[in-house]
This record gives sequence, structure tokens and C-alpha cells, in this order.
Amino acid sequence: MMYMKRKFFLSLMVVFLVQTVWANDPPAGGERLFFLGHPGFISGAMSSSGGGVFAPEVTGSHIMGVNPALAAGVQRVSIDAAYTGLVGTGGYGNAFYAGALFPSRYGVFSGGVQGAFLPLDAMKLGNTLLGRAGFSRDVTDRLFVGADLYGGGANGDWALGLDAGFVYNLGNPVFLKNARYSVVIRNMGKNFIDDEKNIYPGILTPAAGFAAAFVDKKNFTAGFSADVSLPFFQNLVFSIGLQAKIARFIMISAGWDINLREVIKLKGDGVHLPFIGIGVQFAADMSKSGFMSRQGWQKTDIDVSGVWQQLHNKVQVFSVGMTANLGLRDEEAPVIQIGDEE
Repeated sequence: MMYMKRKFFLSLMVVFLVQTVWANDPPAGGERLFFLGHPGFISGAMSSSGGGVFAPEVTGSHIMGVNPALAAGVQRVSIDAAYTGLVGTGGYGNAFYAGALFPSRYGVFSGGVQGAFLPLDAMKLGNTLLGRAGFSRDVTDRLFVGADLYGGGANGDWALGLDAGFVYNLGNPVFLKNARYSVVIRNMGKNFIDDEKNIYPGILTPAAGFAAAFVDKKNFTAGFSADVSLPFFQNLVFSIGLQAKIARFIMISAGWDINLREVIKLKGDGVHLPFIGIGVQFAADMSKSGFMSRQGWQKTDIDVSGVWQQLHNKVQVFSVGMTANLGLRDEEAPVIQIGDEE
């Protein structure tokens, strides 16, 4: 038994050393492939802790690929749809995302489909179609956990993998509000391989993040996030974000990220410009719809968002999306009655 354990750990060490010696060099933009279809990926600074201004009840399904644990606090059925256009040397690219969250007494189930069609000279990633299914739940009021399974195809190749992570709420330490830290391991499985045998996005990618609000008033909330990930343990991706919510229905976001390998390889052309995003939330009355009324979804919150960023080699990204949270959020604690008390 002891011999088998030693053999197992020795095998793991060999695999780690081989992958460290073998320098994986994914195509430019490859690490972003799963994060192009929805503006929430960019405007949330790809934060595995949910971003500076985070409320689980208005979180869409697109956060599965960032950290599936983030959806654990969702109380209402949520539907997502988004489109992204990419303009660069040699053409125009497209990406999309569509998905939904389904809360239940057991936890929150999620599902989505995303695609990217990128014939650009500066982003030669071809055509990709991917599906996701996940589950998350709150272990305690402070601890969320989750995992999702993804699979799909691209350019005659295929991908199949798992993401798993957690988010822990620290409460209000010092001057911060709703502070959270997170750890997630993405892409545990097989991802796509280019003609030069490079894997993209990088498999076995650990990521960690921290986010909190530093202002939390009735009509104004502002916060920040900072995240770092290590694709295939051979690269460093760092992102920071700032978010502000005004009058409870306008969200403004800005931030910046750096992919160290792309900066070294492409030099000045590998630097990303800061992103700028804006979102608006409004309530929609669905009482005239018989189907919506029967489901108890007469009132629905709708978030419309958009974001712009310039990536490597001056690739311009424009993304717009919509998240609909169906029904009213339950803000009342359950009433517990003992015996025949009235």
C-alpha cells in the first residue's frame, strides 16, 4: 500500500516537471477564449470573488466559467443572452453567450452555451462551440462552493473539463464592506490544441481573488477586485477592477488586466488597454403575460450592460448583454410556528 502511494506521488511529480519543462505557448488571445461571449466577463474584471459590487441575487449564469461558486446565493431563475464583436487586422470576429440559472432547495443548477468565431489575423482561434452545466450551493451563510462541467469542439479538435471553486465572505473587516476571497481551479481536463501542439486555454489553471466595497451608502456603492491566475503553471494573468453602483440601478466599471506571456512575446502589442463598462437595471411588468403570471414572474429585473476594451494587437472588443432575473427576490425570513400558536 505504501509502495502504491509513493508511486502515485512520484507520477504526479513527473507530470508536473514535464509540463514545467515543456513551455506551452498558446496563441494570442487563447487564455480569453472562454471569456469573450458576455460583457460581464470583462466588466467584472474576470473576478473569481464576484467583483467590487457583488450581489448574488443579480448574478447571471455567465459567471460559471469564472467561478461556479458565485451563483450559490441566487434566489430567482436568471436568463442570460449576450453578443460580442471583435474588430482587428484581417477581419471581424463574433462571440455569443446564452444561459440560465435555476435555484432549488438543493442548490443552484446552471447551464449555458457559448461560441466564438474568430478569423482575425491577430486572434487565430478559429470557430469554437462550448456547452456548460454546473451546480453550486451555500454551505454556510459565508461559504459558497460550486463546480461546472464544460465540453465542446473547435477546428476538428475537442475539449472536456471541469471547474471547481469556493468563495468565502469575510464580512466587514476594517473599513471594507462585503469583503470576499476566492480560490478556483479552472480547465481541469483537455482543452484545444493548435498546429504547434500548444494547449489553449491553459489546463490546470489555479486562480485566486479578493474583492470588497470601500463605500456602501444608500444610493452609492463602490468597490474593487484583484485576481491572479496561473495558466498551466507557466503564465501569469493579473487583473484589477473598479465598480460603482449609482442610485441602485446604474453600474459603472473600469479595470485593467495583463497576460505576462503575451506582453513578453508581443512586446508593446501585447498590452491591453483598460476596459470601460456601463450597465443599467430596470424593472419590467410582465403581468399581461399569462405564462409569466402563472409562474409568479409578473415582476422581473432586467440588467442591460455593455463594455469596450482594446486587447493585444489593437483588437477592439465591443460586448452587449442582458440578464433577466424572473420574479421578486425573497427578502423576508421564514416564519417558524410552534404548536398551535396563532
